[in-house]
Amino acid sequence: MLSDAKFFSAAKDLTATAGGASGNVIYTCPNNFVSLIKFLHVSSGSSSTKKYSLQWYEASTTTYHFIIDEHSVAGNGIEEVIEGGAYLALSAGDKIVGFEDSSSDFHVILSGEEHYQPT
Repeated sequence: MLSDAKFFSAAKDLTATAGGASGNVIYTCPNNFVSLIKFLHVSSGSSSTKKYSLQWYEASTTTYHFIIDEHSVAGNGIEEVIEGGAYLALSAGDKIVGFEDSSSDFHVILSGEEHYQPT
């Protein structure tokens, strides 16, 4: 329910060149919450085409899943990863992680809702 939502935003400049535990953590869903990521924006500050990847870390299975895998973006390009009213639901401890080609210049911004889930 919207009245129960706590809204959040997070931003990260990617510097990691490998994923998994080595990637840049952009957002972690807090304990006792479910998060709905409704906006996920990626921009490139590089003047040439570069690649980036985004992963969802599923805490319950300790598994990294690719959301975007080595996706090419034109120099100074932007992308909306979540579109058309869609969302990505995260459970407590789940994370969004990103990484890029070496010497890239990617920036990630996300926002959404956190919903308290009493235990």
